[in-house]
Amino acid sequence: MAERFNLKGIDLNLLTVFEAIMDTGQLSKAGAQVGLSQPAMSAALQRLRITLKDPLFVRCGGGMVPTPRATEWYAELAPALGQIRKSLSPQQIEPSQSDRGFSLLGGDYFETVHLAALLERLETEAPMVSVTVLPILADGLPADFKQGQNDFAIYYQPPAGAGVESQPVGTESLAVICRRDHPRIKGEINVAQFGAERHVLVSTHNQRSALLNGVLGRQGVERQMLARVSDFSSAAMVVENTEALCTVPAAMGAFLESRFAVKSLVFPLPVPPIDKLLIWPRVLAEDPLHRWFKEILIETMTG
Repeated sequence: MAERFNLKGIDLNLLTVFEAIMDTGQLSKAGAQVGLSQPAMSAALQRLRITLKDPLFVRCGGGMVPTPRATEWYAELAPALGQIRKSLSPQQIEPSQSDRGFSLLGGDYFETVHLAALLERLETEAPMVSVTVLPILADGLPADFKQGQNDFAIYYQPPAGAGVESQPVGTESLAVICRRDHPRIKGEINVAQFGAERHVLVSTHNQRSALLNGVLGRQGVERQMLARVSDFSSAAMVVENTEALCTVPAAMGAFLESRFAVKSLVFPLPVPPIDKLLIWPRVLAEDPLHRWFKEILIETMTG
């Protein structure tokens, strides 16, 4: 096996000097190309001559003519430098050709309200791209979110500290769902009816829950619990088969009304609009495909 040449003592910047002289055929033009003065170029060329034990170029008229050793070396070096430049350049992968998978913390709210529209668009523009939707746990976004463990999150506030970027993607309000043929609740619901009925609670710990509990507390309204479930679809199945109520995001209420035997009613108390934020780790912000997917998400959620 041939002994490997030791690069430790070689200034790899000399390679671009050599390339520039080969490209331009003149020391002054080569210096302008790499940003060095003519004396600095002469010194760099001298170091290369000593290293390779070859004059590399000889002056001929107003130019520099490469020696056979220089020509041979350039044929080997040029593709290597091109590959290095390519590997260091920002990736420009066409979404239509990508098979990348994106993960999004959004739970069943995102799955119900936005996922179908997102996937419909991806089928047309990027058919090999996939999406994984994960729940947001009770304590909010995970600690490793800032390190790029997930691509995006839909939440009401960014985590504390630096390391994330966010953009508003609309607001949400509250609605109440009940069975379509509820014996006591017809076209609308008032506060007294809301407090008198039993309720299905969805186990989420977020701004909707905090706002709802605050509003009900100020009005002296307590919810009588019938059941606590893990997602909104389960809540709708309970509601359509009982006389219980469930408080849901308004967009979710419209969807559940179209899929289950429930009706969605305006929430009987004033509640401030709930902000929806699209949040992403700053470490992924310059990734071209990540930026593309972010724009798709924003257009899907605000369109």
